[in-house]
Amino acid sequence: MSLLSNNSLVRFGYSYLDDADYRVGNSITIGLTYVKPLKNWLDIETGIELLKCNASVHSIIPGYSESAHYGYTSILNIPVGLRVNFLKYCFINGGILFDVDVSQNSPINNQTGLGAQLGVGVKYDFKTGLSLVINPYTKGHALVSSSFNGNSLHLFESAIRFGVTYHF
Repeated sequence: MSLLSNNSLVRFGYSYLDDADYRVGNSITIGLTYVKPLKNWLDIETGIELLKCNASVHSIIPGYSESAHYGYTSILNIPVGLRVNFLKYCFINGGILFDVDVSQNSPINNQTGLGAQLGVGVKYDFKTGLSLVINPYTKGHALVSSSFNGNSLHLFESAIRFGVTYHF
């Protein structure tokens, strides 16, 4: 589960004049992660996660009052990446995200596409096979968007993942 998030929207490429103000709030992410050791210091990570955050667009049209559209953005993503372990308790992880926007009423553009993630973390392994993990990270969603629109907004998510793992 990821909490303590800070999200923002970024537009790459050209930008036209737009009177809209796009906003995203804090998010929550839940998911399952599978970690497969490759070497003593290197693991492969994958899983499935669902992010949900509130979003809104506020527009002022000359001669009219402000209008707003509120909703939620929901993104299902499958991360595929590597985890490099060092100093017994620490790791760096990163990789690509396969994003699918499953929103019903999101006021921002579709976030389906390829994204990226990067994080650092600490883990503590108990003798029972359980481990506690804390993993601050940043994700960029739909960096390569399925809409191929050069004026698209991209959701950037920064949060802290808290987890419990079990080693079989």
